[in-house]
Amino acid sequence: MPLPSASALRTLIQSDRNLDSAKLATRILLGRLRVEVRNNPALIDAKVAELIEFARTNAYAADDLATI
Repeated sequence: MPLPSASALRTLIQSDRNLDSAKLATRILLGRLRVEVRNNPALIDAKVAELIEFARTNAYAADDLATI
């Protein structure tokens, strides 16, 4: 599946959307990114870039992100 847009990933990081359908590695990463962004909202662009890189490296993560 194609990777969601950067704006969709930004919304996902800033949301409390349930991640139960995602693989464990994706849930752990998203959980960490959410905490980091809550503690410092100025990091959002860097965390979106980190999530995009993770999804490019791990095909299952792109699938997870498309279905969350």
